[in-house]
Amino acid sequence: MLAALGCLAGAWTLVPPRADNLRELAAWLVRPVALPFAWSSLAEARTNGDAGETFARAQQILQLLPGWTDGHIVFAYRFATDGGNLAVPADERAGLALRRLQIALAWLESARAHAGRRELELLQAMAFLPEVAVAQEGGLAELLQQSQKGGAMALADHYLAAAERLGQSPALREQRTFLAPLLCAGYLAAGDRQTAIAVLDAAITRSADVRDRALATEWCARLVEVRSALQGEPVDLTAVRADARFAALLHHLR
Repeated sequence: MLAALGCLAGAWTLVPPRADNLRELAAWLVRPVALPFAWSSLAEARTNGDAGETFARAQQILQLLPGWTDGHIVFAYRFATDGGNLAVPADERAGLALRRLQIALAWLESARAHAGRRELELLQAMAFLPEVAVAQEGGLAELLQQSQKGGAMALADHYLAAAERLGQSPALREQRTFLAPLLCAGYLAAGDRQTAIAVLDAAITRSADVRDRALATEWCARLVEVRSALQGEPVDLTAVRADARFAALLHHLR
């Protein structure tokens, strides 16, 4: 014991610990004591509190477990998609849903610093959260369109682009390629035809990354047909109209 203490004292003198390491050590010592109480508080908030209180308790837990990526994702999704207080007037629900989504995304953004090799998964979760939130609260789509040109799909593409830069994964490149019709529809709904066409241009180029070559050829052909229609060129859209993946775009096409 004396030898161990002497070695520890010597190491402390020769290589003083950084503040980050001391904070991690303190957190490591506190976790076994604090976590049971934090989980108990979370359970109580779920039973007797509201979405905000539950989220606050979850944040306390994840301050003790900053690298628990799955926990960050689960609690952020729950908060963003919680219907909130049912007594809230219908005309206020969408605004509150937008606020919850913004808070959840900001929290997940802060979690990236501790995600390590799982940052890619975190970014993918962030990409699909806006779409999930819109499906939960219909009025949110219009508010997102007002605050973010391109709406929920533009937000999704932003996070997928970050994930693609980080991971350089063929799967991610394919995700962005097949997201194009929805993203394009978002820009068209905002009256931005030029950006919508640019989205299609990028997707046509990225379709070369689709590993199934037959699928890549078919997908590229459909994208080219949609682009031609948006540019006012005569084109047969029979195949596009029969493809459910382009349903969101159809009312923008002549």
